[in-house]
Amino acid sequence: MFFWKNRNKKHLTAILPEESRKECTNPGRGWYHIYTFTLDKRDVEGLLYLPFWDEETLALVRLDIGAFRCKILSKEALEYAEEILKCFHDRGKDIILRVLYDTQGKGMEREPALFSMVLTHMKQLGTVVRAYESDIFITQGLFVGNWGEMHGSKFLDREYIRELYAVWREALGTDIKIALRKPSFCRMAVVKENEKTVPGVFDDAIFGSENHMGTFGQKKKKESTWTDDWCMADELLYMQENCGMIPFGGEVLSGQMAGAKETLCTLQDFRVSYLNSIYEDQVLEQWKQTAYGEWGSLYQYIGEHLGYRFVAKNAEFYSDRIEIMIENTGFSNICDKAELMLVKENADGTEETYTADYDIRMLAGGKTAKMTVPFSGVPDENERFYLKLVRCRGKAVIRFANEGAKERLYLR
Repeated sequence: MFFWKNRNKKHLTAILPEESRKECTNPGRGWYHIYTFTLDKRDVEGLLYLPFWDEETLALVRLDIGAFRCKILSKEALEYAEEILKCFHDRGKDIILRVLYDTQGKGMEREPALFSMVLTHMKQLGTVVRAYESDIFITQGLFVGNWGEMHGSKFLDREYIRELYAVWREALGTDIKIALRKPSFCRMAVVKENEKTVPGVFDDAIFGSENHMGTFGQKKKKESTWTDDWCMADELLYMQENCGMIPFGGEVLSGQMAGAKETLCTLQDFRVSYLNSIYEDQVLEQWKQTAYGEWGSLYQYIGEHLGYRFVAKNAEFYSDRIEIMIENTGFSNICDKAELMLVKENADGTEETYTADYDIRMLAGGKTAKMTVPFSGVPDENERFYLKLVRCRGKAVIRFANEGAKERLYLR
């Protein structure tokens, strides 16, 4: 609704609908399913019958290259990898990509004996993956270890990790995000302690134990070396300062079952953007059985607040600008660049677009910010305005979570 706040100063305020309690599907956040493909067993027809979940915008795609541990990837394998990525592109999915040698917890047996072969595979696949840059949400791991999770491998000391990361980064280019299994691996991966282009972290043991099954250490940073595993509090601070533009997520385990309040605090502290939708079932079922007010269940609330969730609170029209208050009720900031636009619909059917001078990636979960759009004049009764938020990568539209909002959130 609109009302005049101060007629003399031509100051108009738009109060917007409250946050919806319904599903608000948006790119680059939420639940995901896992899809595993073995690159030496090409099955193009099988790609036509993959099950997809419309409410999920993410998919974890695992490319198993264990059959090539002693040789370069074949032309057919690379073509199959391209066909797989194209399949998910055609379905509009953001891809969490994990290339691995092992899917049985036998990393030492399945990965190459020669370190140089891993580097060769990275260079080969980098060309394929880079062609789908706009579809890649994040890549996980550096090919090695049990399930590609960087444990149970002979290539995990600092020099190996540094070279693996450097080669994979060069193969992918500068824009595709990379996540490693532990914060200490991130520090090993870069040359300088103050390096700005550090990778992020994925955690497949959230709630698994006090230290997330070895994701974190016990000692404080001041008692440790730079590449040691630090205690959770110090690692959280490190990730906040260095990995804030890389989404954090993974899987939950049932080692430490927590109440609703503690669970939500942990998800907020870690800026969790994405979670496996079927694992671990014991935790997910507990969330589904836990009532949570108007949201129905804790599971529903968590699912709707993974990553970012933008709610426009109000818009104030002045003679030279429009100020828009936006709250992020999600657990995390959005990690992709996005443009917030105010669009004016004129009486003659034309539109005028005004872009906010604000980097919405800076709006952390649980915070509110005022965004200013340069604008001249006060709207008359024949003009309509709406907000539109578009992710720069892939030009995907981001919906506001206000009641009744669709791809456009009308202010009038």
